[in-house]
Amino acid sequence: MDLSDAIRDLPEYEPRADLWDRIEGDLRADGAIDRVLGDLPVYEPRSDAWESVAERLEKPVVRPLWVRSLRWAAAAVVLLVGGLWLVLKPASDEKVTIAYETEVVETELTVVPEAPVSSADRNVETFINEQCEQQVVICQKPEVKELKQQLDELNTRKATVEEELAVFGNDPALVQAQIKLENERAEVTKELVRLLMI
Repeated sequence: MDLSDAIRDLPEYEPRADLWDRIEGDLRADGAIDRVLGDLPVYEPRSDAWESVAERLEKPVVRPLWVRSLRWAAAAVVLLVGGLWLVLKPASDEKVTIAYETEVVETELTVVPEAPVSSADRNVETFINEQCEQQVVICQKPEVKELKQQLDELNTRKATVEEELAVFGNDPALVQAQIKLENERAEVTKELVRLLMI
C-alpha cells in the first residue's frame, strides 16, 4: 500500500456548520488586539532600577522589636488565660471513683450435642442417595452435582448456626439466619428432587 492509497482510505469528516464564522471571529479578535497593542504607551524603566532591586535583596530585613516579640506576647496571653481558667474554674462536688473486680468462673468444657436430624430430612437424604445409586448418569450432570454441593454447604452452615443457638440461646439474628438457611435448603432440595424425578 503506497501513500496515495493510504490517503484515499482516510475517513472523511464534515466540519461544524459555524466553523468558518468562528475562524473569522478569531481573526478579527487577533487584528483588534494587534491594533490596541500598537496604541499602548511605552515606559522606560529608570536606569538604576535593577541596582535598587539588588540592594533591597542584599540588605537584611530588620523588624522592630515589637514585631519580633509579638509571637511571645501571644503565647504569654494564651498561657495566662489558660492558667486563670484553671485557677478560677468552679469546683465540682462530684467525685469520680473507678472500681473494678476480677471474677474467675470455673466451668467445665462441655461438648454441644449435635442437633437431631428430622425424619423428613433423613427421608429426603435417603431418597437422593438412592436415586443417585440407581441413576448414576443423572447424578453426574453438572446441575445435579452443583445442587448437591450447595445442599452440603447449607447443611454445614445449618449445623454451625444450631451450635451457636445452643451456646447463645435464641438470639434474634441467629434465629433469623436459621430460618433463612432452612428456606434455602428447602429450595435446593426441591430442585434436586425435581431433577432426580425426571
